[in-house]
Amino acid sequence: MAKLKFTEKNGEVCIVCRFTGSEMLNEAEYQYFIDNRIKGWLVPSVQSDDKLVFTGAKGLPLINVLKNGIDKTQYFRIVLNLLNILDIAEKCGFNMQNIVLDPNYITADQRTKELHLFYLPLWYNESTNDGIINCLRKISSFANYSSQYDYDRIDDFMSFVISKPAFSIYDTKERIRTEAPELFALPDRSEFSRPASQQAQQVRKPKVLPPVQCKGDTHPFVIPKTAKTAAPLFSRPEPKSIPPLAAEKKQILPELVKKEIPRSTPKYPTLTRRSTGVTVNIDRPVFRIGKERDRVDFCITENRTVSRHHATIYCRDGSCFIEDNNSTNKTYINNTPLLPEREIKLKDGDVIRLSDEEFDFTDR
Repeated sequence: MAKLKFTEKNGEVCIVCRFTGSEMLNEAEYQYFIDNRIKGWLVPSVQSDDKLVFTGAKGLPLINVLKNGIDKTQYFRIVLNLLNILDIAEKCGFNMQNIVLDPNYITADQRTKELHLFYLPLWYNESTNDGIINCLRKISSFANYSSQYDYDRIDDFMSFVISKPAFSIYDTKERIRTEAPELFALPDRSEFSRPASQQAQQVRKPKVLPPVQCKGDTHPFVIPKTAKTAAPLFSRPEPKSIPPLAAEKKQILPELVKKEIPRSTPKYPTLTRRSTGVTVNIDRPVFRIGKERDRVDFCITENRTVSRHHATIYCRDGSCFIEDNNSTNKTYINNTPLLPEREIKLKDGDVIRLSDEEFDFTDR
């Protein structure tokens, strides 16, 4: 897994990524982020054969902002901003496993709570996140809240998120709308600093929108006067962040369109963790599963009943075999316990259970 370091350079965030194993730069994805300066995303820069640097924002690690203390509205502003960025990523066809969803490496503006994420344009990189649900769990757990009321509202929100059989960005945003409707009353982030009288005027005359310069962006963009509505930010992908157009050439900015990036990687069997929805490729001959991050290929967090090196999947001759590594709480296939250190062939659709943690095995 690539090693990450959060630093600062010339007053700007500088996240350094060093390759440590078989990682290789994905040239097509790297160039995509160079060509498309997308709102909410840091920009990569190759420094050497084994080093990438991400820049493009000012702020602190999100973990520090959370520990400094937040209230209910600030919490939901952070989560809503995160969901908006991930919504864009899904619509643009990003490999979601390559997005770093760790509060230690998510950049947050101390004042506005605006976030910046980064994407690792790498081949053969191990997963850098445990899924959006676990990311939200960490954000909720690390935060210091202003009052018991704030804590209770956020605890109810997380109970809603975890209770859903499948995570939905849309449903989660709708829940935030009921908890913090004030966050949805404003068409863009510049509204947060406007007087209330100007905000009301903006709502009354949506068809006569003046050009808005978004402060703080490296490449500002202009919303032209021809815009017909002030649609909520969450309802569509963000436009490209590009320099303002000349007055005689103003036009509606195009939405970010998914680019078809040719990939030559083969299709691998996959393992999906039911509790989080995280799916990983079984992309190596010996694939280890457990909770000790430095020793396994699929790290199972937040489940103490899973052993450090619980089970191993072997891939050979086009088939997969699983072996229990003499774990404390056993390994099961379709509710049948396995004998320790004995390989059993897997087939498509099998349900693997490590202690009480269930996974779906797919081989197509």
